[in-house]
Amino acid sequence: MNGKNRKSIIASAAAALMLTAGAVSFAVGFFRNAPREDTPIGIEHREAVLPEISAEGLSAEDSSISEKEDTSSRKDESSSPESTSDAENNSRPAYDDNSGASDTSAAVMQTEYSQDDTLPEDSQAPTSTIREAEDVTALAKTTPDGREADREYFTASIADGETVNDSTYFFTVTHLIEDLEAVRCDVEVNGSLFYGFAGRVHLREGENTIRVSCTYKDAENKVYRAFRDYTVYLSSPAAEIVTDLSDCEVYEPGFSFTARCDDGLEVRLNGRLISGKDSFTVTLSEGENMIKLTSGDTFLEFSVTYIPVRTLAIITDLCDCTVYTDSITFSAKAVGGNSPKLSVLVNRKALRGSDTFTAPLNEGDNTIRLLAWDDNDKTEQTEQTFTVTSLYNVDESKLPHLESINLSDDITVKGSAYTLNLEAADCDGVRLWSHNIEVICGNTVPCKWEDSSCTGYILKLHGGENPVTIRLRDNSGRQSEYSYNINCEAAEVGEEIGRIQISVNADLIGLGTLCESGSFPVLEGETGFDTVVRFLEDNGYEVSYRGSVGSRYLARISMAGRFAGGELTDKAKENLAGAGVVPNNSKDDDSLGEFDYAPGSGWMYSRNGKKPAYAMTSAVFADGERIELVFSLDMGNDLGGE
Repeated sequence: MNGKNRKSIIASAAAALMLTAGAVSFAVGFFRNAPREDTPIGIEHREAVLPEISAEGLSAEDSSISEKEDTSSRKDESSSPESTSDAENNSRPAYDDNSGASDTSAAVMQTEYSQDDTLPEDSQAPTSTIREAEDVTALAKTTPDGREADREYFTASIADGETVNDSTYFFTVTHLIEDLEAVRCDVEVNGSLFYGFAGRVHLREGENTIRVSCTYKDAENKVYRAFRDYTVYLSSPAAEIVTDLSDCEVYEPGFSFTARCDDGLEVRLNGRLISGKDSFTVTLSEGENMIKLTSGDTFLEFSVTYIPVRTLAIITDLCDCTVYTDSITFSAKAVGGNSPKLSVLVNRKALRGSDTFTAPLNEGDNTIRLLAWDDNDKTEQTEQTFTVTSLYNVDESKLPHLESINLSDDITVKGSAYTLNLEAADCDGVRLWSHNIEVICGNTVPCKWEDSSCTGYILKLHGGENPVTIRLRDNSGRQSEYSYNINCEAAEVGEEIGRIQISVNADLIGLGTLCESGSFPVLEGETGFDTVVRFLEDNGYEVSYRGSVGSRYLARISMAGRFAGGELTDKAKENLAGAGVVPNNSKDDDSLGEFDYAPGSGWMYSRNGKKPAYAMTSAVFADGERIELVFSLDMGNDLGGE
């Protein structure tokens, strides 16, 4: 080939190459600019870290998240809206794995795809952002890791932090934004993810973390994911053990009882495992035996003491009593001897039974006689007799009643003590004394004093409600019961709990009122004696007293020159003469007390116009009371009042 032909071939090849390159360039440009059908790009969902945002929006360095995209998988995805949901169903809701805090605000991620977008040349995934709130006045929601979401997307009926006792936990999820379609709702419990929430989850004992994750899309197929964290505690109820066991004493070695538990039960006698189910029969050792019932962490222990009886005896829970029914049920058993037997007679009639008996009763008194004997030795016998009074048909008008009481229901007092005075009588008006009266305020309250007008008690109170029960029983066995409540305002020792009117009077020797107050404070922790002494000392008097701490009485009060000029009044002389009392010439210008002017003189006190038959140390003065300390010449007989 000559040089001319070689040049021609090269020129032709170059031209062909240029034509080919131009055609390729034209095809690419045409393809890029040619019109096409608007079809949304399919979405491949991946877990993503939520970008940090502030009230103004995304941080500059986190305004986008880039991921390499698998172009081969994109070719197989559907471009229809339904394919978006299908893709969602095969992906795990995206959330920050480090956000397991108890803050229950929702975190939100939104992935946007515009229909006019083309794929970036570097095949990066679409940008993930958080949309700005549509309502700019709405408060931002804070995510568990401190970031803010644009709005609240859902709520759940879970009470964050609550404690439940059922391992199956039901709750509902309510979606809040009408313009968004809820694609799915997934729930994660203690790190385990459950796709497709079915309305209930199962909890483990103790603390449980629940994450609710919801996925939404809008009309443009933009996807939003939101999650919220909760904590719920499971405290399963303790296993219930049902048994007829109790701490008791028995007199035979053979002992039977029942015990059951739906969660399984272990029974041990003195540490030894006992076989059986629901009903058990064991042989006891002499003395104390321990029976322990165990189910899981729950256990019950009982002490059963076996006391061998070697001599003939009757074991019974019957006693002398009053009932308001026409029958009585009791247990009775003959023990000891070689072959013990028992007979029961009710009003001289034999009663059939074995160990447990039900006796019919007549109205009024009934006699029940228990007779035991040794069947091998007829001469060995023992018996017990009881009186049971039946008032099953009693007329209420025949019941004992309260004649008077200084207590009404639901009163409020301040301080830890209340002075209770009452008078009770039977249906015939005959006075009932303290041995026919029972007062209960927390515990049985002992009678503090008793005189011709009333029976008295000091009730010890605590802050809050104090139930008071008063039971009366007449000499025929009829009983009645009264109930009250005292509301107590607790007070510190030395704190004022009320005010009283108080005066000190020496009228019978012509000195009149020595001191008085229309409003003197009573302090918590004081007795009546303490209050009177404090009043006298506040008014400048020195006080002398006699007796023990619990029964002091006022012997003398002193003040320099205060009692000078004291003389018996005509009324005082008349009273003494009428009582056959001879005055003496004992007196002191600086003090006044016992044995002055007459052998029976001394200080007496009255309470609301009545002369108590108890010492001031047994009294606690209440708010509004009127107290008077009076000098008497004849042991109080010359003073007015009851």
